Amino acid sequence: MKMNTLAKSLTAIALTSIATTSMAANSIAENTGKKLTGISDTVYSALTGKKVQNIEVNHPVSLYDYKEASSEYEDAYINGTLNIADSESTHTNYNLDLGLDYEKVMSSPNANTSYNAKLNGSVSDSGEEDSERNETYNGAASVTYDRYFNPTVNDAFWYGKGDIRIQDKSTDANGNDYAGIKNPEVKIGGGLGYGRVVNVTPMAHAMRLVEALVENGSIRQVPSAATYNKVAAIIAKKEEYKHKFGERYAQNWVSDIANALGARLDANGVIRAYEVLENESISTRKYGWNVRGGVGVVANNFAGESGNPFAELQANYYHPISNKTQFSNEAKMTFELDDDDDSYVFNNDMGLTYELSDRVDWENKWNLNYQNNENSADVTRNALSSSFLYDINNSLKYETKLTYSRVDTEDADATYDKGLFMGVKYRLK
Repeated sequence: MKMNTLAKSLTAIALTSIATTSMAANSIAENTGKKLTGISDTVYSALTGKKVQNIEVNHPVSLYDYKEASSEYEDAYINGTLNIADSESTHTNYNLDLGLDYEKVMSSPNANTSYNAKLNGSVSDSGEEDSERNETYNGAASVTYDRYFNPTVNDAFWYGKGDIRIQDKSTDANGNDYAGIKNPEVKIGGGLGYGRVVNVTPMAHAMRLVEALVENGSIRQVPSAATYNKVAAIIAKKEEYKHKFGERYAQNWVSDIANALGARLDANGVIRAYEVLENESISTRKYGWNVRGGVGVVANNFAGESGNPFAELQANYYHPISNKTQFSNEAKMTFELDDDDDSYVFNNDMGLTYELSDRVDWENKWNLNYQNNENSADVTRNALSSSFLYDINNSLKYETKLTYSRVDTEDADATYDKGLFMGVKYRLK
């Protein structure tokens, strides 16, 4: 197949995917209360011979009614995109991007521990004559521990944290390049904070489960708010059931959920409950806010220097606008504490995710990064993306993403970049 034919085919697939998802979104908007069915409904119908009906369920609760302070969640994804285009030279114009995202949060009334890691890599060739393959990578990891002073009285806490960053190359103050992997940036710090963020994903799962069981006739009436909370609490203990019962955990897990519902599920109900809980993924839902401020030291930077102190301020806000819509905003400012350097960095990550259906999520992100540099030009970066994520199964998602970015450098022309990408995300956890 010629490369121009392949490029046209990939473009056609991308446009078809966007058009299909957009039509689904319009259909939902025009028919309030109706939901798209997906692979999960098809599998259930094939196994049971019963057709899933789309029935609107009026829940007596919202995500805010979930008050459980003890929870644990873990998200881990591998994602990748590949772009190939024709070229006049003997080289093929291509770009392969791979990424790994990991997050684990363990919360209790007394303390929170969070782990985050991100690794990105790219391999590309411009396709021009005598061009060479270009490889780049960067990564970051952090661990944060929050300890509440007196959780029964207020949400004040102290915290400690550690960060590490790596990248393929960096530039020192004199403009000289050097290998960043040899000198990772390592920061250690701590301080005080106030506020609490609650993971309400188990309640979102409970609400989806009730919808499915009402739709297939396994339960006749919507449970009470107290029952929803009992079911959500059991759903949140999935990992405990795995550790206790091993490979047969699902039988005990679903049974206890049915008992909490006060329902005697027949074979159809058990299959439907298992299908929803295991094969329908729901993006992480949170509500609440916290603020923190502290100081720390750079144990090592990309230039191999150490001992530079810094201060930081951070504010996080999470708000489920509805049972299907999650808004988040994370802002952070870091200051250099150096008599000869008043530089600072401001970074803001904003996100809005809407569940178009049980299988399709619409995810939007905006990153704003401003670097005020004492000894060099200030830089402002804006990066926006809008993605449609389709669940092929509980582990694999197909993604169509539209991106736009702009970089403004003091005393220089702005640069722009935009693109349309197709790829997959594989869920590890």
